[in-house]
Amino acid sequence: MVHVYLIQHGKAYPKEIDPDRKLTEEGIHETELIAKHLSKVGVRVKRVVHSGKLRASMTAEILAKNLGVEKIESEDGLNPLDDPSTWRDKLIKIDEDIMVVGHLPHLSKLVSQLLNVDTEVVKFKYSGVLCLERGEDLKWVIKWYITPDVITK
Repeated sequence: MVHVYLIQHGKAYPKEIDPDRKLTEEGIHETELIAKHLSKVGVRVKRVVHSGKLRASMTAEILAKNLGVEKIESEDGLNPLDDPSTWRDKLIKIDEDIMVVGHLPHLSKLVSQLLNVDTEVVKFKYSGVLCLERGEDLKWVIKWYITPDVITK
């Protein structure tokens, strides 16, 4: 079984306030909550990839630090309007668990393609993590989804 953890970046400042769109204090806090929870429940990956946008790289760094992951990489094809089929094809070939930090609508469309459905399946939230599992039949299923508000309650 292979697991893919799809994460929407943490809450970021609007472009009008910060053109680079760094994570807000709330975004940092929520991402740290999620990262600590993932570590506590035993999520392990060797690699965290992100879009290269500052808000995604900051989110990836927080996750990697808390999960003890040394390999953090910026990857093409993870921007908000990129074609999700690029990553659909990459993920079908991977042989180890991976964490992917990205944006909407890309992540939502990617999930739909992996699950082979024509509708939105998950309402992503900032710092939310969707775990997909690929079986030996190469088909993906949703294993779980967690958001910061679930952990804080």
